[in-house]
Amino acid sequence: MNEKIERSFNVGILGENSDLNKWIGQAFGAPGTRSDIQFYNRLDDQLNYIFCAVSPVEYPEKIKPLLQTLTLTDIFLLIVDLNVGLNSVIGELLIAIDIFCQLYHKQTIIIFANIKNNEWKLANEIKKLRQIIHTTTLKDAKIFELHEKKDFDKLKQEVIELGLKFSDQTKKQNNNDNSNSNFNSYTKILIDHVFPVKGIGTVALAVIKQGVLKKGQMLELIGFNGPSKKVVIKNIQKQDRDFTIAYQNDRVGLVLKGIKPNQIDRNFFLATPEIFKKESNITAEFHMNEFYKSKGGKITPGDERQYYALVNMRISPIKFTEGEDIYPGNSTNVSIQFSKSVFHDGSGLKGIIVELIPFEKKNRIVGHFKQSS
Repeated sequence: MNEKIERSFNVGILGENSDLNKWIGQAFGAPGTRSDIQFYNRLDDQLNYIFCAVSPVEYPEKIKPLLQTLTLTDIFLLIVDLNVGLNSVIGELLIAIDIFCQLYHKQTIIIFANIKNNEWKLANEIKKLRQIIHTTTLKDAKIFELHEKKDFDKLKQEVIELGLKFSDQTKKQNNNDNSNSNFNSYTKILIDHVFPVKGIGTVALAVIKQGVLKKGQMLELIGFNGPSKKVVIKNIQKQDRDFTIAYQNDRVGLVLKGIKPNQIDRNFFLATPEIFKKESNITAEFHMNEFYKSKGGKITPGDERQYYALVNMRISPIKFTEGEDIYPGNSTNVSIQFSKSVFHDGSGLKGIIVELIPFEKKNRIVGHFKQSS
């Protein structure tokens, strides 16, 4: 069996128009697993790369699938529908993408679509967007005009170039960010779907976010209640082909030994044993988003308002328990209490804080945090 390394690119398809999202997603792959997020997968024989595109089908009504899509993917395609233009959905997406790029060094391409019959307003919308993002991590983002189907070949090339650049930058950044951790020596796998297969057992679909995975490898199920839970990788598939090894960014199908399907979901991930540390209460630097409108214009630690934090794929209710009042656009040290334990590799927790409420044309992203040393 040929097990040469095939580079994989994981792409987030982010926009309000579900038809546009589907059209662009299918340019990268055939429709695959669908729940609250939709996957598109393809091994492109001509380009010799694997594309995995992910779209949060229940966004903007629900923000959770958006956050998990942003976690799974490395290159974000933000789609502006010129029939609608810049609106509150694009505003919330820009805030979320900017925070993920700050925290995790991800990359973005901004796509203007439905240009036909809207040429007259394209230049002005691009100018307005540039003004909005000029103080963010997206200020140098590539703007791509999607006029017709043949432009998809150019878009794929943009993704490949950005993906290769991102890979090199990530390696350098991880070396800097995690100089005192075990980041470069462990395996970490984020799970997106789990189901039973008759005669085979527990099958998980997942993305390898760090390290190398080998058939027969024993991993720890991070987040499992009770004693440490070990899981063995019985089989690895990529694009419906069996492999004995898989690499960072690969989306894989895994047959798991030692766990039942009802014991595992997106709240858990698989990792090299004895690397990850559990936290329930931390002190952190919290930055409140300048566009988040809270009651009274501030957040007061100790009040009863419920917020939620995303760490890896796990979303936990949180409370700000101690600290000074927090105002939009400002940062301060606070104590954060997690209802569900969350985990880090020794370099400290970081994540995004949101409200899990239906979309009402206003920003639900509260801010982001990094654990204080």
